[in-house]
Amino acid sequence: MNHFRPCMLLGFALVGLAASSALSRADEGKGSFQFGTATFQISNAMAYQKDGKDPKKPVTMVIVADFTIDQPAVMEAIDPASALMTQVMKNKGGNFVMVTLAPPGRCGVQAFLDTGKQIDLGDSFPAKTGTSSATRVAGECSTSKAEKTVFGDVYDFHLSYDVPVTAIPKASPVPAGGGEPGRALLALFTAIRDADWDAAHLHLREEEVPKTAPKASEMKRYFDGLALNYPKSATVTGGLMKGDQAQLQIEGTNNEGKKIKGEFAMKKVAGNWRVADFNLYSAE
Repeated sequence: MNHFRPCMLLGFALVGLAASSALSRADEGKGSFQFGTATFQISNAMAYQKDGKDPKKPVTMVIVADFTIDQPAVMEAIDPASALMTQVMKNKGGNFVMVTLAPPGRCGVQAFLDTGKQIDLGDSFPAKTGTSSATRVAGECSTSKAEKTVFGDVYDFHLSYDVPVTAIPKASPVPAGGGEPGRALLALFTAIRDADWDAAHLHLREEEVPKTAPKASEMKRYFDGLALNYPKSATVTGGLMKGDQAQLQIEGTNNEGKKIKGEFAMKKVAGNWRVADFNLYSAE
């Protein structure tokens, strides 16, 4: 019976190879995206789920990009898109697309280009789904043909993906007043108003802090410049917190006494809550 042994071994080897291939299926993101004169090729993808209108039916999101996505940074962030934009700025280039897989058979597309453009193209594009579960998603989202926006910009895309669904921890609401990051933010506004370098340099954006403290003769001009961009006074009205990151909503007045609202992204660095980014707008 020994003359059957090589065939049997070959059969087992082939079965083993097939099983190994199935288990080691490569995660991938492929395709192309064109908007106006901007065109890029997809080389990486990541998927996660977020809350939908129905708490029992989470919405699957797929990120496709022309760079290697820093997945740990996305998982740590309160807002995945913000983490990706930060990565693009650090890399000094890169494009990515957020694909929303809802409702069935349709997909929504929002593109973030390294030119600074953010384009929401809508949520009515055809989607083909091969695999869809809480742990993995595979499929395609594409235009049927090249289309135009109301402004005449031509766009066309074909996006395919086959990736695991990454579990992203949820952020928690901040306590009243914004908690620790809220107190740090309000302390910063006071320090700017009082031209207090010792307090202000701990909470300002890192790029706003010179390597050495301004000279006494330069201090007033330094804080006058900061006062043009930051609220003169404010209260924290809400926000989210996750690990060493927080997003805070504020209401207050600017240097001219006009009412403003805005959002501050905060990050804890070396034990201090520091402004990472912010956006202010008129509330009048």
